[in-house]
Amino acid sequence: MESYLDTYNLPVKQDILLKNLSEIVSEDSFKNYSFRYPYFYYFFVAKYLSEHIEDDKVMEEIKKIINNLHVDENAYIAIFLTHHSKNINIFKEIERIALCLFDKYKPATLTKNEIKFFDEKAHTIVKAVLPPANITPEKERMERLNVQDDLEQAQEDIVQKEHIDEEDSLGKELRRAIKTVEVMGCIIKNRAGSLEKVRLEEIFVEAMNVHLRILSCLFEIIKSEKEQKEIVDFISERLTLLEEGVGANKKLSKDELKKNAEIIFWNLNFFIVFGVIYKIVHSLGSDKLTEIVNKVCDEVNTPASFLIKYGILMGYNKNLQIKELTKGMNEKHFSEIAKRATKLMVVNHCSLHPVNYKDRQRIKTLLEVPAIKLLPRGQNES
Repeated sequence: MESYLDTYNLPVKQDILLKNLSEIVSEDSFKNYSFRYPYFYYFFVAKYLSEHIEDDKVMEEIKKIINNLHVDENAYIAIFLTHHSKNINIFKEIERIALCLFDKYKPATLTKNEIKFFDEKAHTIVKAVLPPANITPEKERMERLNVQDDLEQAQEDIVQKEHIDEEDSLGKELRRAIKTVEVMGCIIKNRAGSLEKVRLEEIFVEAMNVHLRILSCLFEIIKSEKEQKEIVDFISERLTLLEEGVGANKKLSKDELKKNAEIIFWNLNFFIVFGVIYKIVHSLGSDKLTEIVNKVCDEVNTPASFLIKYGILMGYNKNLQIKELTKGMNEKHFSEIAKRATKLMVVNHCSLHPVNYKDRQRIKTLLEVPAIKLLPRGQNES
């Protein structure tokens, strides 16, 4: 206020002004003022930076923010910054960072040759099944929203209690990668009609490749038999402790514990793969970008890009193309893991959208996705 009054005339009394700003600014019992919601703060910081971008010091601050997107505050400011400013240097800086993330790895393809070691364990992975016909999409959506709220609250609590461990370089790099792709997604969604198609395609493929390089990093770790054994042994030990904790009547043998640990290990890895694809779809997907998505994914032409393309079509265009999915899954280079992920994606879509009996039968027949059988009333499941 003092800085403003040194330069400008204020025709409104300060107390009236603050009262009018009450939706944005809050006052505590000690007469201290702050933004009512953090997003107001991020919005106005980004607005200030965008309006003073020609200042070298401001540009340095912007680079610092973009280089540290693993910090939530920086990520939110960057999103608003790309909303306020069309300065090409901001886009170039974000793209430069994206190219450096997990750059030791090539983008994953999910082809048979690439993940042969994973396909060999596909029989241990749970199979996707269509939900019962009596489960409504509305109920499923509500349950998922409740789970999501709980997860977000838990994440906020963790962030508040624990700062990111600077020595955990992989964790920091992962978070940085995820946030960078989210910012890139905001850019292409907000600029879907104002950026040239070539630029949209470049940003989309670079953002997609960040996550696919993360998958390659995962594969590099888990294909090592030594790493597999260490993690399986760790899970087996925890299962033993769990048995002791609950006082199980029948103790499992070491072989049984190891078998269960292996099942947990490979299922966990599968759901990480599916989760990364899901994250790409929701970070970069939009019904405004259908042409861009189709062109980029068709040119890349891998099972991974196939999953991303049809995931976006399902999620944002509500378009489930069963024949095309069947055709793609039957391609020679399509890995078993990619097939499992495709089926799970279809089941996920069917859980959230109404599907009539005829279409459910087509999914069961063409994609070979079974449905949960409802037992007669009064009959217990064995």
